Amino acid sequence: MELQFVAFSIGEEEYCIDISKVREVKEMLPITRVPQAPDDVEGIVNLRGQVIPIVNLKKKLGYYGENSQDDKIILVELENEIVGFIVDDVSDVITIEEKEIESPSGILGLSTQYIKGIAKKDDRLLLILDLDKISSLKHF
Repeated sequence: MELQFVAFSIGEEEYCIDISKVREVKEMLPITRVPQAPDDVEGIVNLRGQVIPIVNLKKKLGYYGENSQDDKIILVELENEIVGFIVDDVSDVITIEEKEIESPSGILGLSTQYIKGIAKKDDRLLLILDLDKISSLKHF
């Protein structure tokens, strides 16, 4: 069975998420900080009259550094709420055969807390994220 994903990068790594959860990809937006929010929650944005929480996926996955105006925000729907995730760049939409996806459990030294699987596509290795485990909505 073929599955479709949105591929993006954080640092040197390539990740992907299920395309059915993605609503849109935006350039970096002005973010309003929220007092006492968790470290990985950057704040909120007002997009077309809707207040959307923004999670820094880079921090959530253990990457550190400043955000850039070149960063992108992937807006996804989780539990009937829209959440934005900050990433370095969004590359493309890819189709992956289910048989090309391996379980992350066999990879030594890799924190698999948020990883649903590892996909090999052409010469690329993509980490498939489990958005339900990443969601920080419970903090709002």
